[in-house]
Amino acid sequence: MDIGGNLRKVRSKKDFSQQEAADFLGVDRRTYIDWEDGKTDIKVSNILKLAEFFQVEVDELIPKKSGDIVISQHNTENKDTSTNNSIVFIITDKDTIDQVFNVIKPMLKKETSE
Repeated sequence: MDIGGNLRKVRSKKDFSQQEAADFLGVDRRTYIDWEDGKTDIKVSNILKLAEFFQVEVDELIPKKSGDIVISQHNTENKDTSTNNSIVFIITDKDTIDQVFNVIKPMLKKETSE
């Protein structure tokens, strides 16, 4: 199952609406629906926030299958007010995801405390 499917499964299990999840993140409901449908990528910071919102571990939202790392660069403004010229990493290998989160978590904590 992909991350969108995991989001849908956890959200339904916790009995939250798509609108409630979108409101918590401060994004449009359509943006959240696109994440669940796998139409758009979700930022790591939003995955961490959703894990907090749903009161689950991050790895419940991350797919647990092996695969390739896909890197793409986006030069457009996203609906969720992210900045231009961002780089999106799509990592489907669980071990690699764990390694990336170990590096990113301290950065995110530092960013939110400033």
